[in-house]
Amino acid sequence: MLLTPSLVLADDHSQLQKTDITPRIVGGKPAAAEDWKFYTQIVSRNSNRSFCGASYIGDGFVLTAAHCVDGDLPSQIAVKIGGIRYNGTDGVRANVSQIFIHPAYSTRDLSNDIALLKLSSVPQGVVAVDIAAGSLSQYAANGDWLTVAGLGRTSEGGSAPSVLQEVDVPLVSDAICRQSGGNYTTVGDVSFCAGVPEGGIDSCQGDSGGPIVINRSGTVTQLGIVSWGIGCARPGKYGVYSDIAALRSFVDGVVGTTTPPADNVSVGYTQNQTLASFKVGETKQHSFAIKNTGTSAFTVERLNVTGSGVATTPVIANDLCSLTTLTQGQQCTVSVEFGASAAGTAQALMSFEVDKTTSTYRSTVSATAFDTTTPPTGSCDNEWQVGSVYNTGDKVSWANQVWQAQWWTQGDNPSDSGPWGVWQAVGSSDCSGTQPPTEPTPPTPPTGGSAYQAGANYSAGDVVTNNGVSYQCKAWPNSLWCGSTPSVYEPGVGTNWQSAWTQL
Repeated sequence: MLLTPSLVLADDHSQLQKTDITPRIVGGKPAAAEDWKFYTQIVSRNSNRSFCGASYIGDGFVLTAAHCVDGDLPSQIAVKIGGIRYNGTDGVRANVSQIFIHPAYSTRDLSNDIALLKLSSVPQGVVAVDIAAGSLSQYAANGDWLTVAGLGRTSEGGSAPSVLQEVDVPLVSDAICRQSGGNYTTVGDVSFCAGVPEGGIDSCQGDSGGPIVINRSGTVTQLGIVSWGIGCARPGKYGVYSDIAALRSFVDGVVGTTTPPADNVSVGYTQNQTLASFKVGETKQHSFAIKNTGTSAFTVERLNVTGSGVATTPVIANDLCSLTTLTQGQQCTVSVEFGASAAGTAQALMSFEVDKTTSTYRSTVSATAFDTTTPPTGSCDNEWQVGSVYNTGDKVSWANQVWQAQWWTQGDNPSDSGPWGVWQAVGSSDCSGTQPPTEPTPPTPPTGGSAYQAGANYSAGDVVTNNGVSYQCKAWPNSLWCGSTPSVYEPGVGTNWQSAWTQL
C-alpha cells in the first residue's frame, strides 16, 4: 500500500510554493519492508533525515519529483535505497552525480513534476521497481485501488512517523478531480488524482517524490510520483501524482533506453474480424487466438463464448487457452463452431481475462448468412443471384454497386470479393424496385472444351478436356500455372495439377 502526495497551499495562490509541496501519509499503516525494497529516501549529503521520497528504477537511476530537487546541486544530496526508518541508518546509501529535471517542469502548476537522479555508481544488493509505459489506462481503471508510501506527516501539520507508512487510495477520473477547482483544473495530461471525496486517506507533507503503485497478482508497477495536493486528506481535495506513463519518453531519454519494463504485460488478440459469408444451414468454423506479446507470463482465465445476431449458440470445439499460462511469444487457440438461424449477420464473441490485469478482453467475428431458398427482396432487375451462373464480362447489381465478373462464377458473393476476386466493382447502383427477382434454375457448369495443350496460354475460367475429363482453370493467381511450360500442371496428371485446375 502507498500514500498519496498533497500540497499544503492556500486556494487563492496562483503559484505552488516549494515549501508547500510536502505531502505525507495520512490514514495509513506501517509498511512491510519486503514490499518496498525499491523505496528510496532523499537526504542531505551529511544527514540521514529524509526530506522527500523516491524510487530506485535500476541502472543507477532514482526517480522522484522535480520540486524535490529543483535548485539543488548533486553534491548537496544523497539517497538511501530500501531504508524504511525515518532518520535511520538502514538502506543502501549512495551519492548523486547528476540531476535531470524535466525541461517543461512548471513551478506555477507543477506540471511535468518529474526528475531523475543519476547515482555515482550502480548500487549492489538493491531491488528496482518496474515503471509504467504506454498509458495509465493499460494498468488501472477509475476506482481501482493504488498504494502509496512515504515518511511524511501522518496528519496535516502533524509529526513524522518513525517507519515507512502506506495507504490504499482509489484512482479518480480527471473530470471528478477537476471539480475541486483551482490548480486541480490543470490535472489530466501528465498527472492523475487518487483519493476519496470524504477525505481521511492521503499523502501529506514529506511524501513528495515517493511512488504510487498498483499490485496486479503480485506484479508491482509504479504508476505515479507523489506531486501535490491541497492540505492533507481534506474532503474533496485529492492527491495529485505525476503520470509516469505519460512522461515515460523523458525517463527513457535520460536513462538511454526504450526497453519496456521487465514485467510488461501485453495481451495480443484480434478485436474484430469479418469472415466470409455462408449459407443458412451450414456450420461456420473459426479459431480465436490469444498471444503473449509482452515479457511477463500470464494465465488465461474466465474464458467464455457467446453468440449474437442470427448466430446459433456457438460450440467450443477445442479450448487450448483456459487456465493456460503463456510465456513471452507463446500463443493458444480456441476453436468454435456456429450456424445461422436465418439470413443476416451472425456473430461469435469470445471474452476472457488474464491473471495479471483487471481488464476483460473481447474478440468478435462476424459473418453474413444468406438463405438460398428465398430470393432477396426489392432490387434491380439484374441483381446478383446466389444460384445463377455468370460468365466473364457479366454485370450484376449488389450492395449499391455494379459488379463485373472476371471469369465464370456461381455462388460467389460480390461483397466478399477482394481486389483480386471474381467480382470487381465498376460503378454504383441504386436499386429501388419492389419486385423480388426470380431466382433462375442453376444451369450446369460448363463441360467439354478444347483438348488441353501443354504450353498454351490459358486464363482463369477456361475449360479444357484431358483424357476424357473436363477441367476449368482456377481464379487468379492460380491461373498463372494453367499454361505453365514445361507442363507440370497438366490437368489430372500427377499431384500439382490441383494447384491450377478444378475438375468439372
